[in-house]
Amino acid sequence: MTTHPQPTKEPMPDNPFIAQEERILAEFTALPDLDAKYTYLFQLAETLPPLDPAQKTEANRVRGCQSDLWFHLDCAGGKMHLSAESDSLVISGIAALLVQLVEGCRPEEIEGLNLDFIDRLSIWKLPSQRNNSLLAMLEHLKTQARTCLNNRNRSRPNA
Repeated sequence: MTTHPQPTKEPMPDNPFIAQEERILAEFTALPDLDAKYTYLFQLAETLPPLDPAQKTEANRVRGCQSDLWFHLDCAGGKMHLSAESDSLVISGIAALLVQLVEGCRPEEIEGLNLDFIDRLSIWKLPSQRNNSLLAMLEHLKTQARTCLNNRNRSRPNA
């Protein structure tokens, strides 16, 4: 009988998010059960500093998320810094994970971001509307990153 190796999902070497995703996955995998995973997610949520009220604008509001959620993506110096705030502990916890992923990356790298690793955390037992929330978060980040990139490109002198 001939056995064939199972195809593996190899991380792309140019994906800047792989190391952070793997670190996050290891943290969650080490937890004994779903309750411990949610407790940890809630602890992460509580580490997010409150967003400056001036950053709670309609432009920073994540539309399509059931909870109130704001993302402020700062791209000073060509590196990204994400601030977030939500009225939901679960969404705040997911936002805290995204803050970790995005920190220090370049705006053009955000286009390659996906949230597949969240499925691998084995915490997502929520209604499908929350999946729409994840998609809304991702699209909002990508839109803000494109804006940062466009602003940076406009500010460069023509050669």
